[in-house]
Amino acid sequence: MNIKPQDKTIRELLLSGRQFIIPRFQREYSWEKKNYKEFLDDMINCLIISKGQISFDQYFLGTMLFVGDCFEGDKGEIDVVDGQQRLTTITILFSALSDRFLEKDEDTLSKQIFKYIMTTDDNGNDVRVIKSKTHYPFFSFYIQERQKENIKAPSSEEEQCIKETYEYFYNSLNEKTLRNFLKKKYGDDTVEQLKYVDILKAVRDQVLNTTFISISTKEREQANMIFEILNAKGKRLSDVDLIKNKIFEIVNDTEPADFAEEKWKSIKSILNLRNIDVGFVQFYRYFWISKYKKSGVNRLYDDFKAHIKPKNKEIYKAFLNDIEDTAKLYVKAVAPERSDFKNKKEYYGIIQSIKVLSDYFSIIQVRIALIALLEAKEADIISLKQLKTIVYYLENFHFSYNAICSKPTNKLETIYSKFSIALRHCKDKALAKNIIEELISQLDDIYVSYQEFEDEFILLTYTKKSKPSNLKTKYAINKIASYYEGSELFDDKGSIEHILSESIDTYNTNIGNLILLEQQLNEEADSLDYKNKINVYKKSVYKWVDFFLTKNDEWNDDMIKDRAKELSKIYYTKILNKQMN
Repeated sequence: MNIKPQDKTIRELLLSGRQFIIPRFQREYSWEKKNYKEFLDDMINCLIISKGQISFDQYFLGTMLFVGDCFEGDKGEIDVVDGQQRLTTITILFSALSDRFLEKDEDTLSKQIFKYIMTTDDNGNDVRVIKSKTHYPFFSFYIQERQKENIKAPSSEEEQCIKETYEYFYNSLNEKTLRNFLKKKYGDDTVEQLKYVDILKAVRDQVLNTTFISISTKEREQANMIFEILNAKGKRLSDVDLIKNKIFEIVNDTEPADFAEEKWKSIKSILNLRNIDVGFVQFYRYFWISKYKKSGVNRLYDDFKAHIKPKNKEIYKAFLNDIEDTAKLYVKAVAPERSDFKNKKEYYGIIQSIKVLSDYFSIIQVRIALIALLEAKEADIISLKQLKTIVYYLENFHFSYNAICSKPTNKLETIYSKFSIALRHCKDKALAKNIIEELISQLDDIYVSYQEFEDEFILLTYTKKSKPSNLKTKYAINKIASYYEGSELFDDKGSIEHILSESIDTYNTNIGNLILLEQQLNEEADSLDYKNKINVYKKSVYKWVDFFLTKNDEWNDDMIKDRAKELSKIYYTKILNKQMN
């Protein structure tokens, strides 16, 4: 293997006259605050103050991997295989330092540090030291220009990350913050003797004199092999980044368009369409385990290589198309909208159930099953009635299993993975019906008993003060009201009424003392005693309120516990449709 490791400094690298290309398959700039904060803290902590002078110390930045020789032979473009996050961060830091120098009227120092950001070719033309297709043009204008003018707002997660990193560096490099940082180590008197500009210069020199091991190879395949070896030791990069690397390596045609890059951008755009928190790694893993096999987050790359064969463009293109199609389903499984189902009323109940699973119960494992079910419905493998039945079942199961009884979810991922793989490969309606029935049977086997359900249900409370526990109690009250109305949907417009006013006793926040009332009537009832509330309740059009009044001419503390158990029984047998055991 023709590789060339060398000990080098950042100064030598950035002054090598090369342009460092971030290949299209590389992950986007994604350092979080903890990463870039730690980097800057390390640089400043290395600074040495002695006899009124500030200087740099040794610091090792790890290994960087390149295709092409950075230091010998003809100058030109060099592909960065491993190290782009660090190089991008250093460039952002130098841009912030340049701006701080300008503020102190140190135009020469500002220009000098920019030679590590911009270089020139043999014809004297400006060349950006780092060039990346993914964050162009934002990075070029926001970071790689000394005079920042007409800067547009970030339009992607990567651009926002770049902006936040720059702002953090810029703010951290102000005089007061820098001095306070150094005073913790060297004391007030020592630090106050230093000039602010000298401190900025020391930060610059600390970064420039940081050492790293440069590994160069002429062949892309060798570089990819080394890349995998490096990431197999210590902390690995995301398996999804490695998968992207492999796909982009094979699907390498860029004319008339870069198929792999456009598809990858499309997938990310779909997932970010509704401003919801959809982690790409989590999405990809759920896509994978819903169709191929259950894989841990650190097994995704190995399993990808083992299952997606042969390694040719058409197979990989089909794989990308499949991810894109699943992304569209995944968004519906996380944050469905009525427009996803052409605003057809028969889907409203399904939409509400899916939102409940995500927004009320925070259940994410169920998405594995939901994407398979939504795909099966689109392919006409299951009917709308079957989809409703299983989605409503899943809503009820997770309310009792997770929201009420707080059962562990580790076994559910395996159940949902096996179900989804079977359903997503199914082409027969009769077989699909059996697969769904098998899922219900498996979940029935671990369904909570009535006693388990009652023990926790009767502890539900609701208070006017904002508490996380309010959410599931409000949901339960709405579901009971919907049961009495004979409706699949709850409109969420009703207001929860404390029959005995909340201010009277601490126990009256219990679910046994709650009912759903119209907002206006709730305000009218307010803190009246029960006898006076009866006249207000009689104005309600809710059937549950009418039923309650027929059974309760009076109401007191002793009746709350009994009613909580009664509601528990109604919920378990009528809403969950389970037998008491």
